[in-house]
Amino acid sequence: MSERKSALRVNRTKSEQELVQVLVDLLKRCSQEALARQAKFSVGLSGGSLIQLLTKALKSGALKTENWVFYFCDERYVPLDDSDSTYGAYKADWLTQLPSIQDSQFVRADTTKPLDDCAADYEARVRAQVDRFDLLLLGMGPDGHTCSLFPEQPATLKESQRLVIPIRNSPKPPPERITFTLPLINGARDVAFVVTGAGKASVVKSVFVDQDKKFPAAWVNPTQGQLTLIVDAGAGKEI
Repeated sequence: MSERKSALRVNRTKSEQELVQVLVDLLKRCSQEALARQAKFSVGLSGGSLIQLLTKALKSGALKTENWVFYFCDERYVPLDDSDSTYGAYKADWLTQLPSIQDSQFVRADTTKPLDDCAADYEARVRAQVDRFDLLLLGMGPDGHTCSLFPEQPATLKESQRLVIPIRNSPKPPPERITFTLPLINGARDVAFVVTGAGKASVVKSVFVDQDKKFPAAWVNPTQGQLTLIVDAGAGKEI
C-alpha cells in the first residue's frame, strides 16, 4: 500500500438529497477559496451520473457561478452535438435548467481536429488558462477506471509529460477519446470522486481502502491537494 500525500476525506451519504448537499458544500468551499485567490474558479467535470447530481446541486445551492469556468476531465471524440458528447450532455441539462451558466463558460475540446491534435490543443488551452485546477470532479466505473484511464491500458498511467492525451481502442465505447493524465489530476487543489450504486462497492474498497494499483482510480493521489470520496449507501457499504 502506498502512502497518500494527503488524508482521504470520506463522505458516506444515506440519501441522494444528502449527497447533493455534500456536493453543494464542496462547491461552495472550493469556489470561495479559489475566488479569494484569483478571478476565476476552474472546475474539471466528468460525465455519467455526475451530470444529474451536479445539476441538482447547482439548482439547490443558489451558488453564484458567473466566475466559474468548466473544463472536461475527459471527452469522447465525437461531434459536440452527438449524444455521446459529455459537453453536449452538460449543455442539454445546464443551459435549460441553469440559465445563469453561459455556454462561454465551457472550455470544449475541438473534436473537428484529428485526435492527436484535439488532445494537444486542449492541453495547450489548459496550460494557458489554469495554473492548478481548483476542483476536479471524478467518477469511477465498476472496473476502477476514472476519466478515460482504463485498466486495460496501463501505459496511460505512466504518462509523465503530457497533461491531455488521446485514447484509442477504449474498452468502453466510443473508442476514441481525450483524457486528463495523472500529472494534471494530481496537481489539483481538490479532487473529489462521486461514486454511487452497490455494484461499485467492492471496487470502492479496493481503490480507496486497499489502494490496489491495478485500478486506475487508485493512482489518483494529489501531491499538494485534498482527496475526497463521496459515496451513497450502496457504494460505501464495504468501507
